[in-house]
Amino acid sequence: MRLKHRKDFQAVYRDGAVWKGHCFSLHVLEKEEGKRIGIVIPRKWGTAVERNRMKRRLRDAFRRNAHLLPNADIIIKPQVECRDEPADRIGRMLVDAVTKIVQTEVADE
Repeated sequence: MRLKHRKDFQAVYRDGAVWKGHCFSLHVLEKEEGKRIGIVIPRKWGTAVERNRMKRRLRDAFRRNAHLLPNADIIIKPQVECRDEPADRIGRMLVDAVTKIVQTEVADE
């Protein structure tokens, strides 16, 4: 359920919709089937321990809420303000944002 290859990331960046919130920004590309997540955290975000802890929390939030998400490839880039947010709140924000993006994209077509 993860984006792993450069070409997959590039496709989402090129063809996907962008959403920016106070806790994270998203790039979302709707698909026919399957849900995948890619996480991008730059080094200036913090130490390797802090970055890896945040990645684990984001993957956990995604896994727990995957059944609520539409089929899409999602790239998430957390902001520093997101450091202290619990995983369940991150999951709710993720579901709300992705659902909003997908509905907006469908309405635009």
